[in-house]
Amino acid sequence: MKRNCQKCSDKEFEVPEYTLEQKKMLSDLKANKKLGELITKIESLHNIKSIDAKFNFMHINTKYGKCNRCKVDNLKGEYVICPKCKALNFNWKI
Repeated sequence: MKRNCQKCSDKEFEVPEYTLEQKKMLSDLKANKKLGELITKIESLHNIKSIDAKFNFMHINTKYGKCNRCKVDNLKGEYVICPKCKALNFNWKI
């Protein structure tokens, strides 16, 4: 699926259909600040361009329900635009 973040760019980027296992693994990599490994893993799992992988990693929430950008703490849904700052969040409940 294609997504975009009004705060980052008008450009749409590819968001693969992640499995629950992949979401857990990618969230752990982000939480442990292994960003290079995270980007490489996204690229290899779904054979997507590096720029799309970077946009993906930037939008994975570090805490469920909390916006990565402005810290609003009531996000609902899996791929959600923050009602306050309009940033895209991969709000995975895992």
